[in-house]
Amino acid sequence: MIVLNDNWKIKDLIDLEYFLGRRYGDDDGGREPETREFDRNAYLSFAEESPPADESSYRRRLIWHWLEKRREYEKTGGREAVLLPGDIFSDTMRIARVLVAVVAMIFGAGLAWSLLTYTGRAPVNVFTCLWVLVVPQLLLLLVLTASAALSRMRIIESFRVVYPVLTAIMTGMLRKTGRFAEKRIDAGTANRIAKTYALLGKTRTIYGSVFFWPVFLTAQMAGVFYNAGILSALFLKVAITDLAFGWQTTLQLSPESVLRFVETAAFPWSWLFSPPAAHPTLGQIAGSQMILKDGIFHLATGDLVAWWPFILLTVAFYGLLPRLLLACAGLVMKYRALASIDFNHAACDRLVMWMMMPRVKTAGRRYRPEKLEEKEGKTPSPATAGEGGSHPEKSSALVLIPMEIFAHATKNGIQTALADSLGIYPAEVIPVDMDAREDSRRLRQALPEKQDKYQSMRIVVIQEAWQPPIKENTSWIRELRAAAGGTAGMIIALIGKPVHDTIFTSPSDGDRDNWEQAVNRLQDPYIRIESLGGNAR
Repeated sequence: MIVLNDNWKIKDLIDLEYFLGRRYGDDDGGREPETREFDRNAYLSFAEESPPADESSYRRRLIWHWLEKRREYEKTGGREAVLLPGDIFSDTMRIARVLVAVVAMIFGAGLAWSLLTYTGRAPVNVFTCLWVLVVPQLLLLLVLTASAALSRMRIIESFRVVYPVLTAIMTGMLRKTGRFAEKRIDAGTANRIAKTYALLGKTRTIYGSVFFWPVFLTAQMAGVFYNAGILSALFLKVAITDLAFGWQTTLQLSPESVLRFVETAAFPWSWLFSPPAAHPTLGQIAGSQMILKDGIFHLATGDLVAWWPFILLTVAFYGLLPRLLLACAGLVMKYRALASIDFNHAACDRLVMWMMMPRVKTAGRRYRPEKLEEKEGKTPSPATAGEGGSHPEKSSALVLIPMEIFAHATKNGIQTALADSLGIYPAEVIPVDMDAREDSRRLRQALPEKQDKYQSMRIVVIQEAWQPPIKENTSWIRELRAAAGGTAGMIIALIGKPVHDTIFTSPSDGDRDNWEQAVNRLQDPYIRIESLGGNAR
């Protein structure tokens, strides 16, 4: 029975990027399956046992199933052990969290232990304890809150600085951990894993803040164990030693002023405890005031020991509790970020397209035109491209075609070329004149009425590959993507030089490479290059 999971984890995203990089990259090392046949078989096995689902979850579960099949294929390669980058990431983060927790707890306990040293000559100053143990944490929380608020109001972009720095730290940790695993993997696999980790800092457009939250949660874990160390040291000191607390300041503060301060500080727990458990009383505050010239002999023991519950509760409510709340919020945000991924970027879109198209016979040349045939030898159509089970994915597209190409094309020719090469059907063909403003307006007008009906509709822009991708062309493409929306998938469908009976010929390898380089410079993961009449990689 196939397990159709939708609970993506960060390690799964890393493995997905790793396998997609091997599938579409120039590196042909490693144990690669027959790509087209493997993709098609994965889809057919999914369609047979996939329960009905709405459109929003179908693609997530389909890609998850492909990933599981790909992992299974990798692990049946006859090798004793297979290390995937997702596994290395999980192990690294687990080790890092343990180390961070231990170091933070030792540091917190050591700091509190040294601060709470009482020699019998002078009590521990309460204000010093609060200043060292609590105030720095409050300042950090204030900075974090202000940064989040400004980012929410779009005044600053906090991830613009924090995200690359934290990603660099994470990547460095992963690389160091990977050195211990190099003896178990070959050099080619180690190189591909390194390339995958290098992508972590460049995938924010696709995955948002997903890779930020593990580091954020690790930082909150450090805060939790730091405060746990402080509380443990305080408990132990109180249990095994005779501690005395007092207060003194150069400022002329009266006991009444100090009482108002501690009452304000104790407000979060005042409904749980009452004085003297919540905070010292006025008499205890007055009785624990230290005066330099008088010493401590006139101070009562009961007043000197009345402060420790207040210090403990202050650390718990202003140090430990906020960190626990932030950790819970970070977990929620991490799962929300994972749940919001639509897997609609170019690499996944291409994967789904080839999974749903009928099995084909490939030619030896990379971009050689070919007819895609079903087992019965019939030309596939969008209606039959998804046999093996119904699915909510709509293989439809808005097609933008320049006027000079449109003048030599027919609707049937466009439909046949898209169905044979890409397995998609033109929902609407929009002639364009390469004017960015006017063409963007036409695209925006066409999208709203189609988006509800075709949730996963793509935008196909037909271009002549033999015409060089000059700056005006790439700027025009960028404007169209902006008009389409943040995650709308766009396919630049290249055609070669026309022949006497058709304009939909396969572009040459050199022309396609030139266009791929130009599109890659746009750094938009939702744009990809395909060939009309040729093979997609």
